[in-house]
Amino acid sequence: MTTQNELVFLAISMLVMCFGWGMRGSAIGGEKGAMLPGAIMGIMCVWYTGSDLLMNNVFLFAAACALGYFYGGMEPYGSTMGLVLTHNVPRYNPPLGYLALAFKGSIWSGLGSAFLGISFSAMSGQVYKWYDFVIFFALVPLLQEIGYRIFNTPYDPEHGRMPKICFSKDSREEWGRNLVIVAALLIMMAIRRDIFGIIMWIGGALAGSIGWVVAITFYDKELHPLKNGKRLFGKLDEKNLIDGWKIMEFVQGCFNGLGIAAAFIVGWPIAAKNLEHAEATGELWYMLPPKVDTILSWVFCALIILTIFLFIIPYRRNGNKITRAFGEVDMNIVEVLERPCYMVFPLALVMLGSTTMASIICCFVMYYVIAQHDGLERYWDFKNIKLIRAIIILVGVAILIGQIFRGYTLWETWVFYCIGYIIFDAVYFLRPMRVKENWKKSKNFREFLEAFGGDSTVLPFFYVLVAAMLVFGYYNFR
Repeated sequence: MTTQNELVFLAISMLVMCFGWGMRGSAIGGEKGAMLPGAIMGIMCVWYTGSDLLMNNVFLFAAACALGYFYGGMEPYGSTMGLVLTHNVPRYNPPLGYLALAFKGSIWSGLGSAFLGISFSAMSGQVYKWYDFVIFFALVPLLQEIGYRIFNTPYDPEHGRMPKICFSKDSREEWGRNLVIVAALLIMMAIRRDIFGIIMWIGGALAGSIGWVVAITFYDKELHPLKNGKRLFGKLDEKNLIDGWKIMEFVQGCFNGLGIAAAFIVGWPIAAKNLEHAEATGELWYMLPPKVDTILSWVFCALIILTIFLFIIPYRRNGNKITRAFGEVDMNIVEVLERPCYMVFPLALVMLGSTTMASIICCFVMYYVIAQHDGLERYWDFKNIKLIRAIIILVGVAILIGQIFRGYTLWETWVFYCIGYIIFDAVYFLRPMRVKENWKKSKNFREFLEAFGGDSTVLPFFYVLVAAMLVFGYYNFR
């Protein structure tokens, strides 16, 4: 297997993760938003290998990384950032803030990178047994609950009862759930001597940790005047044309891409050796019979689709009699019920070689998660929200039908990752009511653009990244 140029791989990985992580914090956020950069990074690593066999099965690795990054999305970090960003208040504690963000970043990116590395080892058929993944994923919900109980409870700030290790005084934390998953993964990798998986975990953990520290530093320097009284970006800052939060996310993405790509380069000779037999036979390791793979994949796809009703109930508290009957629903409970439908059942199938489940995750589900988020949350106050939701549903049905009867190529999927997510984002930021409001209070076109604040620089930057990604994809993925 002849690999691609290493410097190009590192540079492109930084670029695509800059886009993916920035879009995660813009178009959707949370666990589901983190799937986009994960999928993109999985695709980039397969591209680097230069293997036709792996490229023909690229969705397996993209789905593994996408769902691996899903885990980290359950870690709240807004209040933790406040320890660094909120100057001149009692809660200001930069050392603790930097430590906490480095810790959380290492867990988040480390998990995504580890699952990506494990997927390469698993598909070789030389490292893991099928029951390793059955046992591991069967234990995930229990392990997460144990981790949460040990590290993140009790949480009762009104009565001063808080966890022994606490990075936030006004927000419930859940990093304990992921900490025990990291420990379980390391134990499994150690038992099976998956050196490549461990290298990938180290690279991802370091990237997430260092990336967070550098990114929050940029944000802090942009948010507050420097010692000389000037702003970091000068007049752009003074006119509020810079979005420090987005700069933070773009920086994080670059570090994630660089760290994971570097770890992949270092560990690839080991992974390539494991995959020698698969390359010789022209077939990856598949544990599931084709019929079983198809049936289980679509059953879990149906469960993912049905999770939307868990969210409709809280958002329709004042709706019809049926939804009112549920009363006040705790969104934390809703998210806990939804999570296994993404990060347990589908990921277990992917690790067992389910190409059907992997394709569903990378194509239809990647549309579904952003359509669900924007249709139910970001667009809720649009005047024509009913029409928008109807369009979203119709497009989703069309994509699902295409998924069932023909599937999607890597190029088609790549185009959606680039253009589809940008469209969802542009619909929100350039919504008619906002455009009209900004136009009314502007004397000229320059003031009109400045009225959009940081979006006036963030959106063009996104478009530049998208253009570069499309050019890259056109020549490599068609």
